Amino acid sequence: MDSESSQETSLGNWGKQLLENILLAAAEEVSDRSEVSDSIEVTLTFRLTPLVPKDQLEVRVDFKRDPALITYIPRQ
Repeated sequence: MDSESSQETSLGNWGKQLLENILLAAAEEVSDRSEVSDSIEVTLTFRLTPLVPKDQLEVRVDFKRDPALITYIPRQ
């Protein structure tokens, strides 16, 4: 994936932006439905990549319409 289709952010902001994207995906799902339902299912795929030279874990989640969201978690 190229850098134009991703957004790197801090872990704290990553969680907030992830929740916002989940809610937007759910809202889109609701607007696309023709029948009423009590619940909405949102499925996301997370990619965890160890970056051994940097001693970090890259956490990435891709979205259909928004840039991928990426954060790095340092080894403690």
